[in-house]
Amino acid sequence: MLLRLLLFLFFGLFIVKVLAQAPANDDVKTAIPIKNTTVYCSNDAAFNNVNATPSGYRKGNFWNSEGKDIWFSFTAVGTDITATVTGQSALNSNTLVNPLVAFYTYKDNLLVEQIGSMTSENNITTAYKGGLLIGETYYLRISAENDATGSFKLCVNSYNPPNKPGQDFSSASPLCSKDSFTELKIAGAGMNNREAAGTCLSTESNSAWYTWIAANNGTLGFTITPTAVTDDIDWVLFDLGPSASAAAPSSVNAIRCAAGSGVDCNPRYYITGANSTSVDLTERGGCSPNQDGFVKAVDMIEGHQYALLIDNFSNRNNGFTLAFDGNGEFAGPKSAIDVKTEDACLSTQKFIFSATASNYSSLKWSFGEGASITNASTVGPFEITYNTPGTKTVVLETISVKGCRVVNSYTFYVALKPEKPIISANRSNFCLGGTMELSIAEVKDATYQWTGPANFSDSTARISVPIRNFDQAGDYTVTVKVGDCYSEAAIINIPAIVKNPVANFNTDPIVPGKFAAPVPITFLNRSRDADYFEWNFGDNETSTDYQPTHVYQKKGNYTVTLNAFTNNGCVDIFRLDNLVVLDGGMLQIPNSFSPNGDGINDLLNVNVSNLKRYSFKIFNRYGDQVFFTTNIFDSWDGTWRNKPVPVGAYYYVLNGTDVFNKEVRFTGSITLIR
Repeated sequence: MLLRLLLFLFFGLFIVKVLAQAPANDDVKTAIPIKNTTVYCSNDAAFNNVNATPSGYRKGNFWNSEGKDIWFSFTAVGTDITATVTGQSALNSNTLVNPLVAFYTYKDNLLVEQIGSMTSENNITTAYKGGLLIGETYYLRISAENDATGSFKLCVNSYNPPNKPGQDFSSASPLCSKDSFTELKIAGAGMNNREAAGTCLSTESNSAWYTWIAANNGTLGFTITPTAVTDDIDWVLFDLGPSASAAAPSSVNAIRCAAGSGVDCNPRYYITGANSTSVDLTERGGCSPNQDGFVKAVDMIEGHQYALLIDNFSNRNNGFTLAFDGNGEFAGPKSAIDVKTEDACLSTQKFIFSATASNYSSLKWSFGEGASITNASTVGPFEITYNTPGTKTVVLETISVKGCRVVNSYTFYVALKPEKPIISANRSNFCLGGTMELSIAEVKDATYQWTGPANFSDSTARISVPIRNFDQAGDYTVTVKVGDCYSEAAIINIPAIVKNPVANFNTDPIVPGKFAAPVPITFLNRSRDADYFEWNFGDNETSTDYQPTHVYQKKGNYTVTLNAFTNNGCVDIFRLDNLVVLDGGMLQIPNSFSPNGDGINDLLNVNVSNLKRYSFKIFNRYGDQVFFTTNIFDSWDGTWRNKPVPVGAYYYVLNGTDVFNKEVRFTGSITLIR
């Protein structure tokens, strides 16, 4: 029962310890990277801050407390970023309440908050930051008010925002790419709140207008996701005809419309748009049967101008994220960055940038940190050098006559050729079964490539290789790469792997045995492939003899150790435990015993010590041998041929050879009683 209780407590504590383990991204240094920040959305309850610990950094600018925070990282692919954490609601399995979000940079152990904005409602929090540097790494910190913990859904969108949309068609924001983006706030309906009169949307509340020209004949779908799940988003899409003679938006050229009150319907919905699976063209206000917020996708006509009105009917001024799909494209400026490199990896290296662009009115270059030229506004070419190494991002912004813009970026690493590394090894020779450790000095931002015998490869500065085969000897090569620059290869030759010795020995007399001090023990060396030896007899005495004899002068329980070495430094160890030496005389045999099963004196035990050879015989009064053994640890139980012998006198003969090779003989009688 006690054992069960102890096991229960052990496993209980073990489980508690496992469950209490902090998340892997408990600190900024172990942030989880988000690989694709162009409309990234996790599943519900994909992440949690359960058992997270406070990082110890100052609380976020819009936070009331630090809380139990966790961290994510991302590389900016646009100048703006939004991150939405969806916590507990009746519509999902998330459990976090009152989430908090903030953005940071982290360089050279310096954490700096990138202050933007944060809005929270119904356990959904959205944070925004503009002015990011494309190609830079940023950090996302997530926590909750009142030290709350729980699971959540995370959505992140890094984008280049269009111009701020107006509330009337006359001030619509032109779009020239299908990149997704987020509007954080919409306020007001403009000068004319009835531009959609006659459609499913009779009047506007808080509106945003966008317009674009189709670059090809192709399909177009889109999704509008409000930043607050309680908001009712409505919209109308207009085909204004050929762009050269485009009409104004009206009920006549409205081709899609959705004004359902999904947030008040059953089943409830709040995301709206157009997709390839829907067949209806319009969804009226209210909760009509079969409405789900989505209508049929559009077949765009090349050269036609389109206008999209998005309206937040909820009068709460919250925004939305707009994402497009389909094979239809938007007309606009086109551009690409061309790059040439001269004297790559040398101190004289330079980079030549030029633009291939069309349908634009202006260009804007940014050549990144440490560039010899900071900005430019023509197609180039521009010869650029950098005064600092590291990751650089060149950004080209192409702007059309109507203010539509496309952003291209090129990220690369500026580096010099690394110095040839010097390889250090933990040994000059290696033994089978040992470990080879090779290392080079670490280089900032470097990657490493090791190759070696038996298809060996590794990518760290320090390698640890278990030696399991003789074919692991040979040349090991390493190169260092920083950016696209490689060092010369360094080579170290590992000589033939040495066969390990095998340590082993026996004793004379044999152990285990019965010994009394002083007693000499000879250690018979049975080792193989060894060149020299070290003995430790367990009583603070040692020897380097091949086959020593050692005299134990005192009683004790000794452990004898043999280290067998090769001249190459390989070693094997053999250990003999429980060499027991006692005090006392050579022979102790009782004169009687009582094998009656009462647990007292049921066996005849012969205590004799310091014998190398031993035989013990017992006879009855008729001269019959009733017991015989050559094992010094055997005892007689008072039986012969598996039957109890009668009470009476019995006679013994003990013959042996002692540790000094002297023959010994003892005789006597014992009385068996029951």
